[in-house]
Amino acid sequence: MNQTSKSEARLLPYYFILYGMSVGLGGIVALVAELKNNLGFSDFDIGLTISSGFAAAFVASLITAPLADRGHAPLMLRSALVIGIISLITLSVGQDLWHYLVGRGAYGLALGSAYPAAKRTVIVADPEHMGRNLGRMGAADMSGFMTAPLVVTALTALTSWRIAFLGIAILLFAVLPATFKAQPDTAKKDIDRQGLKGLLRIRRLNGALLVTMSMFVLIGAFEAIWVLELDHRGASQTFIGLALTAVALPIAVLSPIGGTLAQKYGARKWGVSIWMIHAVVTLFYGLVPGLWILLSLAFFCGVLEGFGFSAASMLVSAAVSEDRQAAAQGLMTAVEVGTGAIASLGMAAIYSSSGDTLAWLVTSISMSILLVAGYILTKPEDLKPVRPGVPLEKLRRPFE
Repeated sequence: MNQTSKSEARLLPYYFILYGMSVGLGGIVALVAELKNNLGFSDFDIGLTISSGFAAAFVASLITAPLADRGHAPLMLRSALVIGIISLITLSVGQDLWHYLVGRGAYGLALGSAYPAAKRTVIVADPEHMGRNLGRMGAADMSGFMTAPLVVTALTALTSWRIAFLGIAILLFAVLPATFKAQPDTAKKDIDRQGLKGLLRIRRLNGALLVTMSMFVLIGAFEAIWVLELDHRGASQTFIGLALTAVALPIAVLSPIGGTLAQKYGARKWGVSIWMIHAVVTLFYGLVPGLWILLSLAFFCGVLEGFGFSAASMLVSAAVSEDRQAAAQGLMTAVEVGTGAIASLGMAAIYSSSGDTLAWLVTSISMSILLVAGYILTKPEDLKPVRPGVPLEKLRRPFE
């Protein structure tokens, strides 16, 4: 087995773990309409519940991510799965709004710990194929999100939505043995315990984080109101489940290709261009009638997201040294979930008070402003391709 094959085999447990975690997240998103219809939650209550998960992940990613730079990634993933299982059981038996705030918050803690740990390992394990590997990580992530609606739709139809939450918890329990096969990476560690110190003084990193924010303005809005909009337009739970799967499918299929192309042609120009098109298409969510046109637009956005999924992580990676990859990716995760929390709560409030047209207009404009600012800040001073800090300097990649 050559070095590349060994690297790929070493990363398989990480992909598998993220797949399981994403099934849980996708199941929660797919069942928000059930919470509204069966427990009487308002649109704002749903937005608040989603935001609690984003907020918890924000805190977890900042606190725990530096631990992965010190060699603790496998333990972090193991702990995240256990917390995720407890969270889903809580969601299964909950009755009141606070139960769902706690349950969704706990799942946010799990995600906030798992993602930076996995990203560090994927980035430093095989830097020559970083784009492809990040794309595969994205594919595993989206495959879980794509699987979840099918699982919860079937379980809800056969039993109940409460059993659907419990079923996902059982699936995560089945994934738990994979965490014991995850091995610590052998790259340079943060022996000085720098953590997050000084990261926000790096201009290019700030630009990459602005690009990340633009993505999660959309994702926060999508989580909070897209399923509700389907529900308001008369979609059944089965239709909602299949629609979420259809939207996630191109992301899962195209992410490895998108990561490879971003590394080849430049993550900065590639990623910003893809997401700017995405911002324009998003505007039409609030303008088109019916279910099928809305679903078609979302599917096209899924194609765009598949091609652009890995670019922001690559820009973040390029801005820092090898021993600070997890801290930077944790900061990225915090920005993702913090932006998602604000966007989900804000867009749910706009949607509830003023309707879908204004909500998607605000989403589109916000994305565009952030992308332009991010593009400016990530521009290299010497106008040459950015040299990433991981881990072989002789490999000069066109991140510009």
